[in-house]
Amino acid sequence: MDYSTVVEFLKEHLEDFETQNVIERLQELDLSNLLHDPYLLGGIALLAIVALFMRWRVLLTTLLTVSGFAGLVAYTLEQRGGPGSLNTDALVTFVIIGASIVGAAIYLLFIKTE
Repeated sequence: MDYSTVVEFLKEHLEDFETQNVIERLQELDLSNLLHDPYLLGGIALLAIVALFMRWRVLLTTLLTVSGFAGLVAYTLEQRGGPGSLNTDALVTFVIIGASIVGAAIYLLFIKTE
């Protein structure tokens, strides 16, 4: 096996993970499109099922919390009244559901023992 071909292969494929490329990729992401991506949703569901069966509480809680907040932010931003404004119903919904998500995360991580 020729190591120069391996090195060239790695250089070619690892260029996507340079800091500038990662930052550009993250800036291109749209949260509303990302939340409706079936591959992402399927991956999260698969990880959640594995975490549930393997009893990995921290991973399960992290998945549920991040997914919950991402969905909540997407819902809240869809309810905008106009540019730069946020109606009261969306804000109240954000606060109540956000507090529920934080409460569930605290319960799952620190209170529940089994």
